[in-house]
Amino acid sequence: MRTAVLVSGSGTNLQALLDARAAGELAADIVLVVSNQPGVGALARAVARGVPTDRKSTRLNSSHTVISYAVF
Repeated sequence: MRTAVLVSGSGTNLQALLDARAAGELAADIVLVVSNQPGVGALARAVARGVPTDRKSTRLNSSHTVISYAVF
């Protein structure tokens, strides 16, 4: 299953998912990591594993519905 992961911090949960995938313990393919914060550790973790990243600002639009449509 192709999966996007939404992050906003250091990326420890993302790292656990990436490690589980690498160990064959997770069936999902992490194909995108999206953050609402620039420069967070999670984005660096994704880049280190070759996973594409994107950033969607919540400052321009605080509506979670609008941001969800922008991501998905």
